[in-house]
Amino acid sequence: MDHQKYKVSLNMYDLSQGMVRQFSPMFLGKQIDAIWHTGIVVYGKEYYFGGGICAQTPKSTIYGYPIEERELGETEIPQGTFEEFLRSISSKYTMEKYDLFENNCNNFTNECALFLVGKGIPENIIGLPQEFLNTQLGQMLKPAIEQFTNKQATAQTEHFNDLQNQQLLSPSNFQNINAQIINQPLAQPQPQSSQPISLNQKVQPAQQPPQQQSITDTNVTAIDDLTTYLCLIESSPVSIVDFYTDWCGPCKTIKPLFHKLSLEHPHINFYNVNIDKVREIADSLQVSSIPTFIIYENGQQKERWTGGNQQTLINNLQKLK
Repeated sequence: MDHQKYKVSLNMYDLSQGMVRQFSPMFLGKQIDAIWHTGIVVYGKEYYFGGGICAQTPKSTIYGYPIEERELGETEIPQGTFEEFLRSISSKYTMEKYDLFENNCNNFTNECALFLVGKGIPENIIGLPQEFLNTQLGQMLKPAIEQFTNKQATAQTEHFNDLQNQQLLSPSNFQNINAQIINQPLAQPQPQSSQPISLNQKVQPAQQPPQQQSITDTNVTAIDDLTTYLCLIESSPVSIVDFYTDWCGPCKTIKPLFHKLSLEHPHINFYNVNIDKVREIADSLQVSSIPTFIIYENGQQKERWTGGNQQTLINNLQKLK
């Protein structure tokens, strides 16, 4: 070893986005601060398991900004040795084997901490998901939490390949196992109207704009049912919702900007609703044109507008700073 010491710390995020802290006293009779997602920080990188083993610049992951950081100690293990260790355990931590409550990010960071500093992460972090799942509140919020987590697992991670018969990657190459470009320039959309489309307007297939590339860098959470919608809006200090359909031209035009803005405004919770799939939400809110945007503060509607005007979206979000 080179005997250089490296600081090791734990970044901690709340998968429930504040819901558990708000509702746990009511349902459980005790305060639970969060459902933790954790990442291990060492060598200037943050390593985490989100359906695959990933590495990024600390505090730049799709999970947002950590609500807590804990120092775990120091290690003399070189970065190359640690990354070889990650490859050796990569078969345990794949997208297929990811389970929010049984084989999750905290199991991964605990194993990394044991390897680096000889002690694991706090036991209450590892055991909390299963304890929480066994409660009424856990069963109610599990779909929303799994939806949020699975979105990261499928969209944001790149798995390690089996390198047993291959030359080991150098540390510089290893940093690209979860290649992301957080500030990637937006592709220029095809010229088209930003005016809203009535839901009664029939759109012929030939009128649809070309399909855009899928968006992977985002803090937007999809909502799939009315109960989850009401719960998330009520528990979010500030939030914005985009109501859209897959066939709507203005919806497709403004979609990349909406996702990009979600990364630039971490204090705002960004949600979207595909009203073709969740008609009950659109009906309950009387959404008759798309795209429609609604901004909430502490569960109360503050702004509502229709149409794909990008400057309107930017201006309304700037008012929330």
